[in-house]
Amino acid sequence: MTKYFDFVWRKEVDAKLQEGAVFDRWTEEKESYEYEPNCLFKVDEYGFFVYWKSDGKEGNVAELSQVSDIRRGTMPKDYKLADKLLTKHGQDVEEKMLTICSGP
Repeated sequence: MTKYFDFVWRKEVDAKLQEGAVFDRWTEEKESYEYEPNCLFKVDEYGFFVYWKSDGKEGNVAELSQVSDIRRGTMPKDYKLADKLLTKHGQDVEEKMLTICSGP
């Protein structure tokens, strides 16, 4: 006879991740960038998705299974964007950055 196995697939997601935190978000392309200051990031209660929303913009979502790496961030290549971040966050801005890499 087979033994009963109680499979618990759900892992606890820290309350701070579910409540969210405010970050500045940007993406860079070769000649342009998109900058969203004061963007609220949250993780859903099951830890499957990360959501973000900025004032006046539509929200977005990414499936965390598509995240391949989360690492320390680096300064943007665009001078104007880098200057905005330095002005807002000070010289230790790189200590406050992280990069989320995703996609197939």
